Amino acid sequence: MPSNTSMSSFADVNLDSSNTSMNGGEKKYVTFDDDDVMPSAATATAPVLPPHYATPSSQQQQQPSAIPRYDNRTQPCLTLEPPKLEQIKKWTITNYKYTKQLVGEKLGNTTKTVDKETDERISELKVQKVQFAAMLRESRALYTRFEALLNSHQLLRTQFNTMVSHAPDLAEQLQANSTTQLILERNGKGLLGAIKSFVDSLHTLVNVTMQDTIQTIKNYENARIEYDAYRNELSTLQNAPQTDANRNKLLEMQIIFDDRKRKWERLMEDTHTKMNLLNENKNTVMKQQLEMFNSAVIAYFSGNGEQLSDILSEYHIKTRKLSGDDDATSKSFLARHD
Repeated sequence: MPSNTSMSSFADVNLDSSNTSMNGGEKKYVTFDDDDVMPSAATATAPVLPPHYATPSSQQQQQPSAIPRYDNRTQPCLTLEPPKLEQIKKWTITNYKYTKQLVGEKLGNTTKTVDKETDERISELKVQKVQFAAMLRESRALYTRFEALLNSHQLLRTQFNTMVSHAPDLAEQLQANSTTQLILERNGKGLLGAIKSFVDSLHTLVNVTMQDTIQTIKNYENARIEYDAYRNELSTLQNAPQTDANRNKLLEMQIIFDDRKRKWERLMEDTHTKMNLLNENKNTVMKQQLEMFNSAVIAYFSGNGEQLSDILSEYHIKTRKLSGDDDATSKSFLARHD
């Protein structure tokens, strides 16, 4: 123990290998007398403290921060750039004006621009699209059912041929029925090809050509609503008191209104052009397809295989070839049984 006259300070420190000596497992202490000069904080090397002696400040320095730190290259952007904010602001204002104008038109509280000729043509086109879509749906159903009928003809013909060897007494009648089923199957394949061509043309007309025109019409209608929204707001500002603030708003609104007007007029012109092209394409294609379909149906149900083949060749319609084709099967099965 140190004497009372010479007070000393003790420090329990971890010593490195050069300053550590262990005797019987006891720790050595480093003592400083009163006369000894303590090293200054600037020149002294701080000893490494054990974990249970570490101060809270040292523990905080040693522990990694739980909050991830990012440098300037990887730090996520928490704020939007001014151009993006401006775009969002403009979109919000435009959307609000659009909705206000649309609701006002539904309630009859505001005026809207009406082009009677264009609106009538658009209404007629929408009705035609619904009717052609119904025709397409029924044509697809006919194709599916007629294909199932042809499969039944084929299965029945196979069964007739199988029965020939098992019923020799009925061989002649079984062979005749097998030949008739083959003729029906062959001519049915031709009619099935005609139905498929008709369905494909309807699909292109309804889901491609008409749909493209309908999309242009939607853009035109949206542009018309935006145009009317800014037109009504411009009219309100013109009737408001002519203060400096209102004059500035009027100038800004006039610029936006002119832009929306040009957009509406351009889309109106595009709508008229596409409706004219659609009308020409529809008349040309559907006249050809309707004539082909009618001729193919008449040729099939009259049993005229040669006429049906000529129709398919004229309209470049391909069908699958059947096994067992010969000259006899190409003739009318009604004529062969006269």
